[in-house]
Amino acid sequence: MTQFSIPDEIRRELVVRFLAELMQTTGDIHDQDAFQSSMQTYVDGLQPWLEPRDNPPSPRAVFSLLKDFSFDTTSGEVTVVLSPEADALFKAWLRRNKIWSDAGLNTAHAWLN
Repeated sequence: MTQFSIPDEIRRELVVRFLAELMQTTGDIHDQDAFQSSMQTYVDGLQPWLEPRDNPPSPRAVFSLLKDFSFDTTSGEVTVVLSPEADALFKAWLRRNKIWSDAGLNTAHAWLN
């Protein structure tokens, strides 16, 4: 992430916030059509902040958010690796949040405090 030089610890926190927002937005995962519609609306909402240089060379129309996932039962630590498409969305999310923050338009949710 050359344009986003973020220390690993902060990046991990931001990825958690990104995924939490996405999970809150997509709503009911038991209704596949509602989930897909919510997911598409969320992705469409990030379009203005996507930069062509962030997109993978061959973006897929349908993709998984996670390239890899692991859970350490001993420590309870979860590790995720975003897919190339999800990484592009994450960068767009970072841009959107920075712009909103700089403009004073975003507020911290109670669960973030």
